[in-house]
Amino acid sequence: MKTFVISPSELSYVCNHCSYIKKNYDIEPDSISAGVTQTLDSFEKKYFMGDVKKIDPNIKSGQVIDPLNISFYSKELKDNKNRAYRIKGKGDAIIKFDDNTNGIIDYKTSKFKDNKNKKYIVEFNKKILEYSPQLHAYSLLYSNLETDEKFLAEHSKAKDENKSESVKKTLKKIRSISINKTSLLGLVFIYPEKVKSSKKFIVDFDHKFEEVELDMKNFKNQLTKYLDILHNKKPPKPSDDCKTCNYFLRAGEIQDEK
Repeated sequence: MKTFVISPSELSYVCNHCSYIKKNYDIEPDSISAGVTQTLDSFEKKYFMGDVKKIDPNIKSGQVIDPLNISFYSKELKDNKNRAYRIKGKGDAIIKFDDNTNGIIDYKTSKFKDNKNKKYIVEFNKKILEYSPQLHAYSLLYSNLETDEKFLAEHSKAKDENKSESVKKTLKKIRSISINKTSLLGLVFIYPEKVKSSKKFIVDFDHKFEEVELDMKNFKNQLTKYLDILHNKKPPKPSDDCKTCNYFLRAGEIQDEK
């Protein structure tokens, strides 16, 4: 049985049909990441490094550390049906709390408002639920990082003569970011509030921290259902809400018309 490698982000962003096609046929559309977005992401991560109180004064004491902006593999894990899978990804931030527990934080450049409008609250809570599987997956990843030297060598991009040294460096990095017990999952929503201009543009950002309920049992149930889809003989139906699905369906219709 195939061992699927799962990215935490696909659990929150990618529809099941697209995931099936990608995992089983290695087909996915090209994606373009805007340079300005990557730059903002880098600034956000650097700003919140250090004392976790920068994120929110009500969070217990600890230090925000950099997960090194490197994609790591988890060890081979098992779902509720004893099927093997791995997680591969790179998170935004890890918190090392003073009580020797850990936190997982993800930064989202997204508009938010502090108000009591019922419609807004429903939509905002829906967004938090969508991001929840991603955070749980990062928690599972960083608490089960792969340390097998043979596996790391096989997946190293270094030249053959440099693989041994590459593995040593990777193991050192793994030791610095590996976590044990997760006690907090959270999202930091960041959005530009004001733009000032003189000789340069100056953008003021505001941020809002939202804790996400930690429920690993429920996440593993969700993950098992996701693997049910990937292991199925046929893909699920394309999603009406997925732009990629709609694009390819429309492209097929146009091709049929010719």
